[in-house]
Amino acid sequence: MDCRKTLLVAAGMATIAAAAALLPTTASAATYTVGDGSGWDVAIDYDAWASGKKFKVGDTLVFRYNAGQDVVVVDEQSYNDCATPNNAPVLTSGNAVAVKLGQSGKYFFICDAEGECASGMKVAINVH
Repeated sequence: MDCRKTLLVAAGMATIAAAAALLPTTASAATYTVGDGSGWDVAIDYDAWASGKKFKVGDTLVFRYNAGQDVVVVDEQSYNDCATPNNAPVLTSGNAVAVKLGQSGKYFFICDAEGECASGMKVAINVH
């Protein structure tokens, strides 16, 4: 009888451990400053900046920028064309804005200030 109880307890603990491993890990969410210490600026290779990172659901991007700059959330075509659709969310709040990555997929951001996007001030983020 004691053997049966031990097996049942062990099986129950294994089931709980397996279920816990399947739960999303929001406690380990990271915050990334886009462009690191240089911030959101034309002098940064954002493809290189993003390539070494594995973005996850729940992570946050912080864009730090200068006066006259902004962050615009766009679709892939608008990103490629450096175009801001009429209904695109323009994020401005002083000199920094935070964006929480709430779901998996691709996110595209550009700067809407004249010439900035064409000069490389855009970033594509792939969230796993």
